[in-house]
Amino acid sequence: MANEHVKVYEEKKGLPLWAWLIPLLLLLALLLWYFLRPKHEAVNTSAPATTATAAATGAPDLGAVHFDTDKATLTSEGQATLTRAAQYLKQNPSAHMRIEGYTDSTGTTPHNADLSEQRAMAAGHFLEGLGVEHSRLTGSGFADAKPVDTNNTAAGKADNRRVEIFATQ
Repeated sequence: MANEHVKVYEEKKGLPLWAWLIPLLLLLALLLWYFLRPKHEAVNTSAPATTATAAATGAPDLGAVHFDTDKATLTSEGQATLTRAAQYLKQNPSAHMRIEGYTDSTGTTPHNADLSEQRAMAAGHFLEGLGVEHSRLTGSGFADAKPVDTNNTAAGKADNRRVEIFATQ
């Protein structure tokens, strides 16, 4: 019995209290911040930019040119809007116009990209027909990338089928 080995077991302690309490408190603080932070409503940044651009350049606020579903044909209201834009450009020889075409969410993405481009080109061609130089116009189509209204209603879709015109210097 003299060679008997006595095994001594040390009681192993878990992590100290601070080692698990600090991450828990940090997680709690993060959750509180996330759920209690002020919620900001989505703001349509294109409308104030249009107004600010119009105010800075003296350009009229032309609004948007709207289109029928799956069409790039200008309506009579759209032609009237573009005629006012052409008059502004003729009175301000250093001004330029940026034309952005959009669609609603009806149709495939490639089709909407083509259609929005066709709408922007239709507006540009109409302005050129009124005597505006091509070099003063820039534009592109953005498909359904920037809706101004919901695509869940007929009225919302009608608002999204548009060309927006921005005066630039």
